[in-house]
Amino acid sequence: MRDRVRLRRDQRGTLSSWPFHQLGRQLAYKARQAGVAFLEVDPAYTSQCCPRCGHTGKANRPTRDHFCCRRCGLAGPADVVAGVNVRDRARSAWAFVTMPVPATPA
Repeated sequence: MRDRVRLRRDQRGTLSSWPFHQLGRQLAYKARQAGVAFLEVDPAYTSQCCPRCGHTGKANRPTRDHFCCRRCGLAGPADVVAGVNVRDRARSAWAFVTMPVPATPA
């Protein structure tokens, strides 16, 4: 978003400091209003973690746009790899959230 939008100099600080937490709250509100499930996922290290073998390291990101796992050799665009990791985290969290509660013996 920051690369595509051109603003006057006095407006640039506003764009750079826009809180992404506020975006998450707005998305959650709209999803709840529409009756759609909303799940937040921790994005930490998603662009450094290999979705195939699970190896995480700074060396997996030789450049800003490229991902190359040092352990298994998986390579591709860094944003795509991060997206796959976010999707996988959301799937595992969703399974935990929707897991049925076991009945307690009386």
